Amino acid sequence: MHRQIAIVLVLVLVVLAAADIARAAEEFKPLFDGKTLKGWKALPGGQWVVKDGAIVGTSVKSERRHGLLASEAEYTDFVVQFKFRVIKGDSGFYFRSEKVKGAVGVNGFQMEIDNSKEVGGLYETGGRAWTKRPDPKLIKKIYKSGEWNQGSITAIGKNVTVRINGEITSELKNDKGRLKGHFAMQLHGGMDMEVMFKDIEIRDMSADGFRPMFNGKDLTGWKTTGNWKVKEGNIIALEPRPGEHGWTRYHAYLTTDRKYKDFILDLEFKFKKRGNSGVFLRVGDPKSQVNSGFEVQILDTHGKKKFGAHDCGGVIGTSGPSKMMVKPAGEWNRYVISVIGSQLKVNLNGEQIQDFDLSKTKLKNRPLSGYIGFQDEGKYLWYRNVRIKELNVETKPAKPEAPKK
Repeated sequence: MHRQIAIVLVLVLVVLAAADIARAAEEFKPLFDGKTLKGWKALPGGQWVVKDGAIVGTSVKSERRHGLLASEAEYTDFVVQFKFRVIKGDSGFYFRSEKVKGAVGVNGFQMEIDNSKEVGGLYETGGRAWTKRPDPKLIKKIYKSGEWNQGSITAIGKNVTVRINGEITSELKNDKGRLKGHFAMQLHGGMDMEVMFKDIEIRDMSADGFRPMFNGKDLTGWKTTGNWKVKEGNIIALEPRPGEHGWTRYHAYLTTDRKYKDFILDLEFKFKKRGNSGVFLRVGDPKSQVNSGFEVQILDTHGKKKFGAHDCGGVIGTSGPSKMMVKPAGEWNRYVISVIGSQLKVNLNGEQIQDFDLSKTKLKNRPLSGYIGFQDEGKYLWYRNVRIKELNVETKPAKPEAPKK
């Protein structure tokens, strides 16, 4: 009997591992098939070929144009990752770029690709030139000159992060640059060039990118001792038991079983008269959510003329909403809450009511990642269409690769 149980457990673990691998594989999709330049178009200047599973670009010093290999498609929000190797010359990996006439070929951002201390920096062609240079000490520590290195670019809205071999080399917050465009690999004009790219993959975050936080059947992925129930239409209902009341019953809150960092949370809620709850974010300790996270208030304050941080749309301990947008009891409301770094934005029923920097409030020492929770104050409450779009997507760790002889 014990042997049979052991075999079953092994089979279960194998199935779960296979499922994890399948999910991981779905996250990133190839932009280069390893054999052809399908999906890419070469612009005048230099030469691009596929050799031994890599895209190889070459150009001579007499060529004044920037030879480019540009993606046929345009992209908005994404994580793109790739391996690159610079034999000689000054290259770059463009993103959100637009094609233009003239020697440069495209305008827009590029991640600097070369063997100098500026590799991994951000340069805006046709605009501000250098927007962020990397720390030379960091580059000396992490970059393997002339060898294969792992590069990645995360661009979500107005925020951009560049990594080499897993380390952040440059970063922009709330930048004014372009938000959509082509990828492109560059051969810099006026110099002898030889550069290689391979394993180019993307996780496209612009095709909605939201996923449901409830499966419609049970509370898988959540923890609670409260009387939360899944109803028809994937509605999550709180039906308090007799005697259940008070905001310190943290174990009764409906709390995720994992942490989240940067994300957009989209949900609908409604309550009965005098309803009271809250959406808790980045909770460090589920046993004390009020003291370890921050709360976007849910409260029956429709029609209130004077309001503050403890009214609906307020963020407890910081500020009240700019407008009182909550609907009367019994009607559905919609929150769209985004937290990126220390920046918090709250939209209630189509109106932005909060937009501020948490690091400039008395909650500045709260964690930058944590659990998400829905408060149980012992009052009837309903949530539906709860979805999340995670924005802090880390790239896969680079595999060490021996230098090419």
